[in-house]
Amino acid sequence: MPKTNPLAGLTAKELLAMVAEERAKLRDMKLKLSVGQLRAVRTVRESKKRIARLETQRSAITTL
Repeated sequence: MPKTNPLAGLTAKELLAMVAEERAKLRDMKLKLSVGQLRAVRTVRESKKRIARLETQRSAITTL
């Protein structure tokens, strides 16, 4: 069964807002990681992947 892309229906403006929000979360996670307050280190990697997916979808929309 093929996977559906939940980001496919979003506009470039919405994707940019989501990227900015995710980058803010990543910045906070990195700060907490450096201080030793972040226990789930994997969330940093997952956040980076979400940003990459959002950026890829945004670039696909703008190049069409």
